[in-house]
Amino acid sequence: MKCLNPAELLQVMEVRACIEPSVTARAAARATPADIVQLHALLDAMRREPSRQEFTDLDRTFHRAIAQYTRNPLLLRLLDRVYEIGEPGRRSSPLSAARRRSTIEEHQAILRAVEARDPEAARAASEAHLESVLRRIEAQQRRDAG
Repeated sequence: MKCLNPAELLQVMEVRACIEPSVTARAAARATPADIVQLHALLDAMRREPSRQEFTDLDRTFHRAIAQYTRNPLLLRLLDRVYEIGEPGRRSSPLSAARRRSTIEEHQAILRAVEARDPEAARAASEAHLESVLRRIEAQQRRDAG
């Protein structure tokens, strides 16, 4: 896989920020009880302190599951492609204990909104999560540059 330069990684995050909040809102309206159970299981697995690789895989699976809950295969294929493009950046970015905690907390907020069947809260939680990820990437890039 081609390694992403900083500008490309930010572009991937911008694309995700344009798409994922709407996807999450649709998932909140369409998720089944079984889907909610799956999200809880993914979040529980993230809390068990998995390896770096496992945590990254669980994170991607969490986001992909939400896209599946839209019941729109085209949205899923589109996001799969975006995730594939961004994968080298995900694999190379640092994953501290604080970052793991914030990711879990942000995913928990998304899960609560989806579980409540609240599309606007789900959209807001997704926007907040992606903004947080973007801020972490930008801060890391400043540290690397300086």
